[in-house]
Amino acid sequence: MVSAMAISFMSTLIVPLPDEDLAFLETYSAAQGTSAGELLAVQARRLREFLQSEIHGDIVDAVGIIDPGVSAEPAFRSHLEEKHS
Repeated sequence: MVSAMAISFMSTLIVPLPDEDLAFLETYSAAQGTSAGELLAVQARRLREFLQSEIHGDIVDAVGIIDPGVSAEPAFRSHLEEKHS
């Protein structure tokens, strides 16, 4: 019997970071029990998965309910004034 193995290829990326950000990343990742590189790899994968996922149907259904010409802040302030007067 032959078992299937998933082979994952990894690339290397050199990212210049300010010293303060690198120190934070190293401290945070160590507190999480992982390396800075693994932490960044996980976050990159999560971002890719999020951006490639389909938008939830409830959100799609709500698109276009509010007229794009409505300026939300004045409308909200007006609503509050009417509500509390």
